[in-house]
Amino acid sequence: MARSSSPRAAALLFLLPLLLCAGTATLAAAQAQPLASSQAKALLRVRRLLGYPPALEPLRRAPDPCALPPAPSLAVACEGGQVTALSVRGDRDPDAAWRAALPPTFSADALFTTLARLPALARLSLVGLGAWGPLPGAKLRRLQALQQLNLSSNYFYGAVPGDLARLYSLQSLVLSRNRLNGSVPSLAGLQFLEELDLSHNRLGPAFPEVGKAVARLVLADNNFTGKIPAGASALGQLQYLDVSGNRLQGWIPSSIFALPALRYINLSRNRLTGQLPATTACAEALAFVDVSANLLTGARPACMRGNSSARTVLVAGNCFADAKQQRASTYCSPGALAAVLPPPQGNGGGGQGRGKGREIGMILAIAGSIVGGALLIALVMVVVLRRARRQHPEVSVLPKLPAATPAKKADGWKAPAKATQKIITPADKRHASQAARVNTLEVPAYRVYTLEEVKEATDNFSSSNLIKTSPHAQHYNGRLQDGSRVLVRCLRLKPKYSPQNLVQYMEIISKLRHRHLVCIIGHCILSDQENPNIASSVYLISESVTNGSLRSHLTEWRKREMLKWPQRVSAAIGVARGIQFLHNVTAPGIVKNDLNIENILLDKTLTSKINDFNLPMISTSKNGKIFSEIPFDVQEDNDIGSAHNMEQGDKQDIYQFGLILLEVITGKPTDSQSELESLKAQLSEALTEDPDRLKDMADPAIQGTFAVESLCTLAEIALNCTAGEPSDRPSIDDVLWNLQYSMQVQDGWASSESLGLSVKSQA
Repeated sequence: MARSSSPRAAALLFLLPLLLCAGTATLAAAQAQPLASSQAKALLRVRRLLGYPPALEPLRRAPDPCALPPAPSLAVACEGGQVTALSVRGDRDPDAAWRAALPPTFSADALFTTLARLPALARLSLVGLGAWGPLPGAKLRRLQALQQLNLSSNYFYGAVPGDLARLYSLQSLVLSRNRLNGSVPSLAGLQFLEELDLSHNRLGPAFPEVGKAVARLVLADNNFTGKIPAGASALGQLQYLDVSGNRLQGWIPSSIFALPALRYINLSRNRLTGQLPATTACAEALAFVDVSANLLTGARPACMRGNSSARTVLVAGNCFADAKQQRASTYCSPGALAAVLPPPQGNGGGGQGRGKGREIGMILAIAGSIVGGALLIALVMVVVLRRARRQHPEVSVLPKLPAATPAKKADGWKAPAKATQKIITPADKRHASQAARVNTLEVPAYRVYTLEEVKEATDNFSSSNLIKTSPHAQHYNGRLQDGSRVLVRCLRLKPKYSPQNLVQYMEIISKLRHRHLVCIIGHCILSDQENPNIASSVYLISESVTNGSLRSHLTEWRKREMLKWPQRVSAAIGVARGIQFLHNVTAPGIVKNDLNIENILLDKTLTSKINDFNLPMISTSKNGKIFSEIPFDVQEDNDIGSAHNMEQGDKQDIYQFGLILLEVITGKPTDSQSELESLKAQLSEALTEDPDRLKDMADPAIQGTFAVESLCTLAEIALNCTAGEPSDRPSIDDVLWNLQYSMQVQDGWASSESLGLSVKSQA
């Protein structure tokens, strides 16, 4: 058998070169086949539709586009007279002002209709060409041969078309740096998809579904919310994961760090919470981990406790107990009673099975401690409240519930005949809990003062204590018997309220306590001398904040401590939190507040506090309409019976806050509307063309103390807040989130700066 096979083997060896030559000749012939005229015309039409970009200029002169040598700006590949690959890199990178966008005559629909005439197209890349408009899914679906699609750095907007999920040969989909928004269709059916890059868009909120073949998943800087899905831990081929700069929340699936192929993971700049279990394992290939700027607590797992030559780990801006450059634990879990272990993940091994009993025991122990502690606290509170009521029956320690309202009728409900004033309670438990956290503030308990006590505090309303006066109000400095300084405001009342009418109103005011408000700590109601049934005026006693206004700390550098950039951002965050409290503490919220920068005060710790906020009496008319009125004889009533007017008041506060941010950035007030518009135009131009130009526009006193990205973020917030149309202004929740992001960026920059200085000093 061996002898008989030798001639056959020799024959095969002889024929093999001939077969290879024949195959090569066939392939060369296929490649040398001239491009079909319809294909050449389609390429020229693409050039025209894209506005004759310089990158496509070689098409005009080339007799055969397929013979063009590949270049970074243009590459064309052909086979069998068909275009199989087209890659174009333009010079129209997107900017916020759309200056690089193609003219209004451009049509994305016409572009992809033309590209559909290239049915063999397997690789399509159109980058930085200024293309805009919604992606025409029906036209894209015609390109069934597509394996790679890259449309990054353009101005495409709208949703990601669901038709992309039907391009079953797709291996790479890159749509980064566009204006896409909305949900991402499920891409789990694309079994060959290895790369998905949707970064720098406005997509969300649901985390996209992908197939198990994905090796590179980039979703950075979008609006994805919720938890990282547990299915992410099943992506066995995943090598690169970047979901930074979103709003993801909840626990991190710890098993995701152990994915066998994982080399890079970036979860920074989210709202991820909780602890990473001590048993968390990292894949051997994992070279980069970034979980910075989240809300993580506890201790780091062993595989993330430091950098090495094989792995870089970034954890700054969390609340880890065993790491540097961390925030206070209250930042990550405000009001939390105890840390809770994360849910079990994965099937677990023998070691995990043996530890399960210990984990359950620990959970039960923590739960028992919480329940026992809560019962003990409740018992103590009952005793204290009973004693307080016996000693001071005139003071209401807890807010009284409003009178029961009649049942709802088909045509709405009416207030009781005797009750002319109806207090609207907090809209939900979240608002109620905010208002109820009064005892956590370091201010005196609210109480009712007598006229004699007020006179004694102000030295019988001495002119030396008078701060300012107007026809309807006087403001005095005062000092209580315990030596604490207070501010006393005497406000005239409209002549229609009895002292009894005002009791419930003053109880609501007593609950308006927040760390970033100048809190009212008591009141005294005076009756009219001629008609005791009418209240003539009220004295409001507030805490005294004597460290100057925010403006004085920006301008009076000889008298005050000049605020550096981190202190300014911190002050802005405090004001935003105060506004958020006012907007949410009651239903409807407290809006149209006097948010002048002079009314933002700083205490000795540079904590910002809103001084003159609105104190409306929320009432209901007989026809059930909600309205707001000011009982003090100082300004006109505000009819907020409609949602539109309520929103207008909300957005008015946002606008005033935007003016404060502009002064925080520049250190200078804007004295006129024209000056304001000029400043906004300069900021907008600097943001879109050269963010480094903002350095020259910033207050010289903060030079060298800020991260450029942090400054840019605050400038963008200020411009959005001062938009001309109220509907274009963001909500206070969005403003606060972006301010906190700016602070996280600043903290990261400061950490890197200090690290660089440390390295230099060691060198």
